[in-house]
Amino acid sequence: MSTTQTWYTIREASELCGMPESTLRYYEQAGIIGPIARDPSSRHRVYTDTDIHNLVAISCLQATGMPLASIRQYMQEAPQGKAAALRQIELLEEQAERLHEQMEDLLNQQRYVAFKQRYWRAIAQGETDEADRLVKGHQDLIHEVSHQQRQRIIEQSRFTTRRIAQESEQAQAYV
Repeated sequence: MSTTQTWYTIREASELCGMPESTLRYYEQAGIIGPIARDPSSRHRVYTDTDIHNLVAISCLQATGMPLASIRQYMQEAPQGKAAALRQIELLEEQAERLHEQMEDLLNQQRYVAFKQRYWRAIAQGETDEADRLVKGHQDLIHEVSHQQRQRIIEQSRFTTRRIAQESEQAQAYV
């Protein structure tokens, strides 16, 4: 029985996993994926089916919003199988908790929009007393959504700082 290995160029790998070629190079350099084989004659990266499978898994974990450090750990421990299973579960439980918190945030945002709709309906109908009552009755929700926005701004600032550092690392790797 003959088994043949399928090889993919970086462009093909990029298309199959939905990530830019620069990201694939960075992930190899940063240790998120293992070293990628090189074509002996051209020295270009060549990806195997296993590499593609791993990249798709990374893409899916990213889609859940899992932090890159957690994805790195998850991918590094995955080949250990049963020995790493409890840690893999722990990483996934941490991500499930983050997703639960995001869902709660979205529900609060939805409640806020519904409250504002009721408020503006009251205003449109000339019921200013009702509008005032609605505002007073939703102070906790207003505070919570406002707090979420402040937290989001802080997190975006941290993300931007990390992204600039990553881009700087990538640029230095090509020098």
